[in-house]
Amino acid sequence: MIAITDIETLIKNAIPDAAVNIADKNGMSDHFLIYVEAKSFENQNLMDRHRSVMAALEPAMKDGRLHAAEIKTALPV
Repeated sequence: MIAITDIETLIKNAIPDAAVNIADKNGMSDHFLIYVEAKSFENQNLMDRHRSVMAALEPAMKDGRLHAAEIKTALPV
């Protein structure tokens, strides 16, 4: 299990300009819907954006705190 604030910290450490919105998908604190908006995504394609977020989450995935993440990314409007 992992706290939403811990997920946000992991992402913001890797993508400092990120605005992050996270929801617990099933109430079990192991599956999350993660929305990340960042200007730094500007020159990245969709797969590279998702790889950036997944790289940030890697420590929590490896140690089992985070089981699954559904990721959406966007540029700021």
